[in-house]
Amino acid sequence: MILGSGLDILEAGKPPRAMFLNYPLGFEAGRPFDEENQREVVRAAVAGFDSMKSSGIETLDFTWDAGWERIASKSGADTDQRSSRDTTPRYQTDLDRELAEGA
Repeated sequence: MILGSGLDILEAGKPPRAMFLNYPLGFEAGRPFDEENQREVVRAAVAGFDSMKSSGIETLDFTWDAGWERIASKSGADTDQRSSRDTTPRYQTDLDRELAEGA
């Protein structure tokens, strides 16, 4: 079971079972310093071991608008310089590519 907050990353990784938490990256286990929220998030994710009957990604029913506002205020909404993501495999070396493609 994977607990993640990057839906595109989870989809690209294709884990057998995952729970998506729509919180900013870095807060996969709940809101900082909020032990009750952290316990609720982790309990809901662990419950997926029993509730998920097939592979896939399920979305946990938690919201944290202040978290997104916090991230935007720190970095500015227009300052994200990362390249867009896609599902194209990337390898560190030609040998890594050969091994992966041969598997």
